[in-house]
Amino acid sequence: MNGEQPSGPQPPNLPEVLTRLLTAPKGAIWPTPEDRHRPRPGPQRPRQPSRAVLGVWLWVIFYNLVGFAILATLWQTMQ
Repeated sequence: MNGEQPSGPQPPNLPEVLTRLLTAPKGAIWPTPEDRHRPRPGPQRPRQPSRAVLGVWLWVIFYNLVGFAILATLWQTMQ
């Protein structure tokens, strides 16, 4: 600890450009381990559902209704 470099293999000194994203970025999508217990000031917005999810649900309902109509028609023709 007197200013001498320790012996043995040393990790390379990387420029800040390569290491700046290793620390917790402010705009991270998920919380980093350091952010988990940090208080979050400000009002919390409720999550808005995506319009794509609504489109998928409408497609699923339509697909099932058409399939049920086809099966009902086939059932009627068999009788």
